[in-house]
Amino acid sequence: MYLVTAQEMRDLDRYTIEHIGIPGVVLMERAGLAVAQAITEHFAQPGQAVVLSGHGNNGGDGFVVARHLAMAGWRTAVWLVGSEERMTADTRTFYESCRQLGMDVKTFGAEQADELRRWLETADVVVDALLGTGIRGPVRPVMESVIRLVNDHTRGRVVAVDVPSGVETDTGRVASVAIKADQTVTFAYAKWCHYLRPGAEHCGEVIVADIGIPPSVTTYRRPAARVNHPQWWREYLKPRSRWAHKGTHGHLLVVGGSRGMLGAVAMAGTAALRAGAGLVTIAVPEAQHDPLAAKVTEALVWSWSDDGHGRFAPGSSERIGERLNRLTAVAVGPGLGRFTGEREWLAELLRQTNLPMVLDADALNVLADHPDILTERKGELILTPHPGEMARLTGTDTVRVEEERYRVAKEWAERYGVTVVLKGTYTIIAFPDGTQMVNPTGSPAMAKAGSGDLLTGIIGALLAQKIPPTAAVPMGVYVHGLAGELAVTSAEHSVIASDILLQVGPAFHRLLSDRVRT
Repeated sequence: MYLVTAQEMRDLDRYTIEHIGIPGVVLMERAGLAVAQAITEHFAQPGQAVVLSGHGNNGGDGFVVARHLAMAGWRTAVWLVGSEERMTADTRTFYESCRQLGMDVKTFGAEQADELRRWLETADVVVDALLGTGIRGPVRPVMESVIRLVNDHTRGRVVAVDVPSGVETDTGRVASVAIKADQTVTFAYAKWCHYLRPGAEHCGEVIVADIGIPPSVTTYRRPAARVNHPQWWREYLKPRSRWAHKGTHGHLLVVGGSRGMLGAVAMAGTAALRAGAGLVTIAVPEAQHDPLAAKVTEALVWSWSDDGHGRFAPGSSERIGERLNRLTAVAVGPGLGRFTGEREWLAELLRQTNLPMVLDADALNVLADHPDILTERKGELILTPHPGEMARLTGTDTVRVEEERYRVAKEWAERYGVTVVLKGTYTIIAFPDGTQMVNPTGSPAMAKAGSGDLLTGIIGALLAQKIPPTAAVPMGVYVHGLAGELAVTSAEHSVIASDILLQVGPAFHRLLSDRVRT
């Protein structure tokens, strides 16, 4: 499924109308019908509905909803919040149809506030068809008063049409006030605001409804973003050949594990094995060799010279050349720590190998202080920052990163020619060519130490199996999130990283089983 901006959606609508030949009123009728069906499927029998419509196309959808609800036996009150004179042609068509059916369409003014409030307090469902995708900045005072009435006085279910009114489509920003919906029914494709805070918190359950826009329109105007789904990388998700051996599925090197942080590198290495890597070697400072060897059983342990304090010594990264021809991917950062000579140490790793490499944790912090070393790299680079690490990379703060997640990730990926995995709720994957994915899997239970180390290992394992980054990265992020969901067997508060690790196998099994079924 694609993920679109407001302009991309307008272009796709226009192309469908002008070149495919499907009239706008047909699309509007199907949109309104989809919302009405979502409402009637939720309720066992008709009740009382309030439909709030603006004078734009979103309002036209609302008039269609009102007509279908009334025909289904609902007691329906329709309110025009806007100007009849400013209605679009398609909206006027359905406004007039409501009036011809004898429906009472009220025009909202300040003097009607008490009447609307009484309706809201008794309605089983309130339909928000006020603004749609076009809003930027604060809403007008009259619209603000209606939105506040809905938020403060509605006792029933609130259903938003396309986008909750007051939420900016492309950013999820709420400049003043926005409808708080229980459900949002959007059309053809999801919009960015359905995945970006704070707008996403106003959407409730999001349903993407088919309104008859042919899939072929994306060949005319291909959206730059997608919702991460197995359809995009399913061809690389295959059952194993009975003739496979450990060398068939790649060899990942995981580098990190300074004193006191061996758990991170051990978790990453074990996650890589769970994700299918045939061989995993973990490189740690020499003094950490024996403690790690006692901790892991399946991975190989390789010691590099240390600085006498349990961290890597300057120049120790040159050792990668000794085994480079045995490796197929590298992951650097879990438990790495900071140390003298770290810039040259990381630059040497980037210089020596053309293998795909994942950078996480303190490897990202080294990079933030020395971004010039990106010019040293030979292979494809994947960065997996959380918002704090992304803030350090961009020289800003976490507030701005969270406010502009998709822009920050996209700009950094394009500027430096790397793949950025900006972790968090709805992780964003930004590729060097400017395209992006938003990941739908995951759980609040994953907000625990060690979860990011698992992701590093999973992505590294898929890269080691020679899956291209455009597929390995979204597959790894999706599997990681799905494992996090499966790990919640009791309270989300109680899940730890090792619980998620145990669900990596079941997550792959579910995806492979789905592949067999389809």
